[in-house]
Amino acid sequence: MMAGKIVKIGLEIHVQLNTSSKMFCSCPTDFAAPANTSTCPVCLGWPGTLPSLNKNAVELGLQTALALRCRIQQVSQFDRKNYFYPDLPKGYQITQHFRPLGLDGEMNIKNRRIKINRVHLEEDAGKTVDQNGEALIDYNRAGIPLVEIVTGPDISSPEEAREFLKELRLLLLYGNISDCSMEEGSLRCDANISLAFTNSGNNGGRVELKNLNSFQALSRALQYEIERQTDILDRDGLISSETRGWEEQEQKTYFLRSKESGEDYRYFPDPDLPSLYLDEKEIKRVEEEVPESPASRIQRWQEDLGLEEEECRFLISRKDRAWLFEEVAFLTSPREVARWIKENLAGKKNLDRFPPQFLAETIKMVENGSLNSTQGKEVLELSFQQKKDPAEIVREKGWEQISQPEYIEDLVLQVLEENPEAVKDFLEGKERALRHLMGKAMERSRGQANPEMVRKELQKKLREQQRNE
Repeated sequence: MMAGKIVKIGLEIHVQLNTSSKMFCSCPTDFAAPANTSTCPVCLGWPGTLPSLNKNAVELGLQTALALRCRIQQVSQFDRKNYFYPDLPKGYQITQHFRPLGLDGEMNIKNRRIKINRVHLEEDAGKTVDQNGEALIDYNRAGIPLVEIVTGPDISSPEEAREFLKELRLLLLYGNISDCSMEEGSLRCDANISLAFTNSGNNGGRVELKNLNSFQALSRALQYEIERQTDILDRDGLISSETRGWEEQEQKTYFLRSKESGEDYRYFPDPDLPSLYLDEKEIKRVEEEVPESPASRIQRWQEDLGLEEEECRFLISRKDRAWLFEEVAFLTSPREVARWIKENLAGKKNLDRFPPQFLAETIKMVENGSLNSTQGKEVLELSFQQKKDPAEIVREKGWEQISQPEYIEDLVLQVLEENPEAVKDFLEGKERALRHLMGKAMERSRGQANPEMVRKELQKKLREQQRNE
């Protein structure tokens, strides 16, 4: 809320579902396929063709609605949304307008409840491509399965909208519902925003911002609209209900068209598709298969493993990073695992392909003194690059630990003989002298001596000298 004004923001998020085929036909959903090669008479809307519903898409849509705590409608239906764009081959889109799959859900963002008005299934349109000044149509996306998530106008700032979309993306990723690639159009967002004076009847109309394809674009477009609409309201102007686009280069919104109403789309039930009925047994089965949410993981890591929220947020921000942490956390200290991932693997990709035992072995070798921290970091880097066991790398480097008692005793005697001043300081009660002698011993052994054995032998010899004094 700004001084004297209330900002209301609602989001409409379109998510491509992780299916191998389209919503109503068997065409593949490969993003990289050459233009107009993933098409058939059904998704191109040829006369006489009939749609066949993708069961996997229904299950993923149901999982989405359950993850967002929606009330599931056991009977939902598909409707035709009629509009005429070149990239819509049938002249209508199949969606769920009258009876959506899920209603009245919610999602919490930093202890703020954001209402989810509805979750419904629909198909995507094709794609218009600008090439050398000509508009070309690629119908590969026509019929791609989507789930649309519509929030209430409960978001109060661009920052909160961005945070909501980030948290929603994590929820979808951890549920394997979508790859959520904004670059490939798997996650797209429209935003509705309106402003109002707190003590005035001068309220703004609802403005829709279309196709915001990055977190940054979402927050910047909303911030621009707040400033634009505030200026209009401050001059007692009226804000029209309209649809606007976002110009990335100029960092401003621009007019697209007047806002359509439901009547403009002439919705009616699709006569080729029966109502979708989900019995309680099916809903219960999918509900039991919903993976643990990111929010639940963070809470569990804090309560069971003693991690701080900042550590949890860092780990949860990438699915492969969280996976590696969970695989290693119970093999050694969870706090140490989190620290090693943050300090040494933060920029690495595909951490879910890295054998988790390699990270655990490296941490343990540093903790038991087999390697110093510098050596440990180098071993981990080589282990990650070469997918090689850390113990093998240690052997190749000649960093294997020496634990023979005779060697340790000779090493300590040499160090004591070469450092009489440090010995004298220790005998005078200066404990730091022991650290100095320890360092000299590890330096002489090139880091290969068993540090715990060296420490014990030093203490033994020094105590002997104390008794002899």
